[in-house]
Amino acid sequence: MMGRAAFGAMLLAATVLGAPAASSAQEDRENFLLPPWTGAYEPENIDERGFWREWDELETRLKHSKYVVRDPALQAYVEDVLCEAVGNDRCTAARIYILRENSFNAWMAPNGTMGVHTGLLMRMRNEAELASVLGHEFGHFEKRHTLQGFKQQRRTSDIVMWAAILAGIDLTNIYTLTIFEYGREQEREADLVGARYLAVSPYPSRAAAEVWIRLIDEDDARAEERKRRKRNRHTRWLDSHPAPLERAGYLARAAEAAADEGDYRADRYSEVMEPYLLGFYEDQLQRNDFAASKFILEQLAGEYWRPIHWVMQGELHRKRGTPRDLVTAEESYRRAINEGTQRPEAWRGLGLALMRSGDRESGAEALTTYLEKVPDAPDTAMLEMMVRGAQK
Repeated sequence: MMGRAAFGAMLLAATVLGAPAASSAQEDRENFLLPPWTGAYEPENIDERGFWREWDELETRLKHSKYVVRDPALQAYVEDVLCEAVGNDRCTAARIYILRENSFNAWMAPNGTMGVHTGLLMRMRNEAELASVLGHEFGHFEKRHTLQGFKQQRRTSDIVMWAAILAGIDLTNIYTLTIFEYGREQEREADLVGARYLAVSPYPSRAAAEVWIRLIDEDDARAEERKRRKRNRHTRWLDSHPAPLERAGYLARAAEAAADEGDYRADRYSEVMEPYLLGFYEDQLQRNDFAASKFILEQLAGEYWRPIHWVMQGELHRKRGTPRDLVTAEESYRRAINEGTQRPEAWRGLGLALMRSGDRESGAEALTTYLEKVPDAPDTAMLEMMVRGAQK
């Protein structure tokens, strides 16, 4: 059976080799130059101004939402990646909010509000991949796709309806609104605009296709576990988005046409994300989606497993909790500890895994170490009770 990495390499090679012959490298490069930035769109009539006001009010609510990750360092980093992706002139139009939500998603509203979900940040392997997704969302914004959707709906609806929808939505699920369900041509346009951004950025534009290939692989892993058919190969007539395989294909061809070089900045991305990775992965584990969670971890770790990855693997297997899983969890936590992890979660997870396996004495010892490292842990009372029970 062909491995997923081999399948991805074959797909990229096939789509690139199937691209039309270019007349000259210089002409291809010129096709990817960006037009001058003319500034963010300003609403022109009373309906549009009302629409903008509702989004402004929503953004005000968003600022105070419990779902917003309020970390200045992470915030500054994501803003910097956007500016690197689309240019300093364009990125000033966006106001980014990082939302604690485990789905693979980002979105951008017509007033410049951009949401970036932690499930997206967790899945990215490098800075270039994050830049490709942010560029795609900015492409929707620059091409005014949300406004077009509003105008289309406005022909048969009333602005009051939109006000009611915007007033009542879950702030973590803004993207489920009809106006964010772009048509296939809009998605394709945003994809290719994003590819143009990357082609003149410090990042390689081929990163965009690689994101979609990996999403196919993640869903394949999920399909195998759930014994359902694999999806994402073909765009069906009524689909609102191109199938991921189709997107990977035309984005790979666009990257070949751009003939650009770039730096993935994988090391920088890993360094910045490491303090947050375990927390974001814990959110993913709440989905009880073992196969996809395992795939995500293996993609993040690659060939170079660090202590944080062993802790994550421990959490993955401990939470599934079969007898074999508990053995793997114990081994993973111990390896992280032996390799010098400073994450106290390693001792907590080890203690809980040992307790469930029946080794209460060793489990109590590990939990005691955790409590010494985190004396104000929110679960201190429960863990102290477990330790006392093991000592009787």
